[in-house]
Amino acid sequence: MIQDGRETSTPGMAPPSASGAHHVVSDTPGASVIVRHAPLLIVLSGPSGVGKTTLTKALLAQGWQGYVMVTVTTRRQRLGEVDGVHYHFRTEEEFQELIARDELLERAEVHGNWYGVPARPLRERLAIGQDVLLTIDPQGAQTIRTRTKGGVYIFLAPESLSELVARLDARNLDSPEQRTLRLLNAEREMAQMDRYDYVIINRQGQFDAAVEQIKAIITAEHCRVNPRIVEV
Repeated sequence: MIQDGRETSTPGMAPPSASGAHHVVSDTPGASVIVRHAPLLIVLSGPSGVGKTTLTKALLAQGWQGYVMVTVTTRRQRLGEVDGVHYHFRTEEEFQELIARDELLERAEVHGNWYGVPARPLRERLAIGQDVLLTIDPQGAQTIRTRTKGGVYIFLAPESLSELVARLDARNLDSPEQRTLRLLNAEREMAQMDRYDYVIINRQGQFDAAVEQIKAIITAEHCRVNPRIVEV
């Protein structure tokens, strides 16, 4: 109930947490069970070229109501990419200014470019109870893990490294040097898989299965008896 502008517990209800998550178990026969879930911070990670962005787009296309974080980067803008939609494209100088103002929750240099996660929009979306999906490389995921609490960590993996090579070749977006660096990093990143809560294998020709799996993970997390409480 609400008293003097404050939410308080009622008989049969556990006191709400700071994020508003609580469960109701009533002793009254026939009474409804009311469950309010805390928002999720979903961290989707994996090697470059494995399909993280494609998976995120498919999730949104199928009606997921969460918010996808837009990362800041110094990487060169590619054909078809829109500033503020795919990334916030910034110069090296602008990126350093964001760091100086402490506006990035996480930052990392990956494949010779800087990437960072803006802190304010992430906190704002969680504060209104909206799930937030963060698509990030494993290096950045480790930083998020140390600076936040309560996240759901999902590793998207290729069926094999040879399949990942084929994906990168098909994209044809990198110089030979960048491609070599991505593959070297991929081997190291795959070794971090056991640090995650879930693993989804993005098998060739079975992309729809990967989409269904991430949807199932999100549903399962919202059905937890003891919800994760995100602290950012």
